[in-house]
Amino acid sequence: MKHVVILLALVVFGCGGSDKGRNSDEVRIDFSLDTVMVNPGQEILFLNSGLNQAQLSPDKKYLYNFNHTDFTIEKINLDELKFEDKITLSKEGPNGVGQYFMGFLLLDEESMLFRCYNQDNILDWNGNKKRQFDFKKVGQDGDRIGDGEHLFMPVVQPEQPQVYFGLISNWDEKSTAMVVLDLDNDEVKRIDLPLFEKTKAFEIEYNDGQMMFGIGTAKYLNYSGGKLIVSADVSSEVYVYDQLTGEMHHRTFESELTANEKKGKHPNKVSDRKEMEGIYKKIQEEIGFHAVHWDEKNEVYYRFSGLAEFSDQAEVPENRMVPTSSGAKVYLTVYDKDLNQIAESRVPMLTKKPAFHFVKDGKIWILENIEDEMGFVRLSIDF
Repeated sequence: MKHVVILLALVVFGCGGSDKGRNSDEVRIDFSLDTVMVNPGQEILFLNSGLNQAQLSPDKKYLYNFNHTDFTIEKINLDELKFEDKITLSKEGPNGVGQYFMGFLLLDEESMLFRCYNQDNILDWNGNKKRQFDFKKVGQDGDRIGDGEHLFMPVVQPEQPQVYFGLISNWDEKSTAMVVLDLDNDEVKRIDLPLFEKTKAFEIEYNDGQMMFGIGTAKYLNYSGGKLIVSADVSSEVYVYDQLTGEMHHRTFESELTANEKKGKHPNKVSDRKEMEGIYKKIQEEIGFHAVHWDEKNEVYYRFSGLAEFSDQAEVPENRMVPTSSGAKVYLTVYDKDLNQIAESRVPMLTKKPAFHFVKDGKIWILENIEDEMGFVRLSIDF
């Protein structure tokens, strides 16, 4: 167990440097890279889920991570790089939040949204329940979220704390839509986006009569830089919600370095395991896009994209259903505050698709599990 903050490495890489493993035509931005570790104290921080539902405080001083093992929320001080506290939650009783965790969201300095199956809760920072409700019961019968639909990625805008924005999906129908849930007025509004028609081609179900599983594509909704942005892994395009008119503004981009979207055509149902593995590899080998993140220090947005690489001997690990990639080509696109594309570059020192990441202090922080300890690779961009 490590008990000190460690600065592991510093690498500088730019267009003026030399590296025989990179393509100089693709490296168009100067980068520097370092790695830091979080001091866990006496705790064993939960990394099994890759921080895939962790939340940042608005000032980005704290990272809150749900620990599935002991049903708590870990509070990590990112300024001091150390574990600071733990919020203990109850599954049952007066402050019971439910049995099956689905996600949480920081609302303000006094409360958070904590979601379990069929139970949504507003809690204070001591885990005391202030309110219990169910998003599926918001709105009139014909407008409500259906039994076969799953609400994920709910977010709020500071000026509208009772209005939640999220994505709803139905796996059987391969459908996804944006939804606006107004708790005060008991109203639901659905917004269909052409982007989600493109995601259907990459949602594949495997069923050989004995085993069934599916692979899908990532979809994102995040409030970043004062904008509510909808995007997906399959395309570089984004939609921005206009809170004054309720309309979605469509933005498209042209890359000089990669394709602008996935193009593969695949069957939606497969029964042969080898065929499924081959489809998965082809999907991952095409360009894939991450969510858009705001850098308040430099007043720009960043977005990673990448293409996975597989060795000829790639095998399916014992605890997985699909092969593990051997590496990736990673790219970074930079946009101004109005989401106009201003730069793009290969990031040669990143050799796998970025895990959970965020922007803090003008750097992109990328989770790195280092011998089961929480670390972050921090990418700096030289403007």
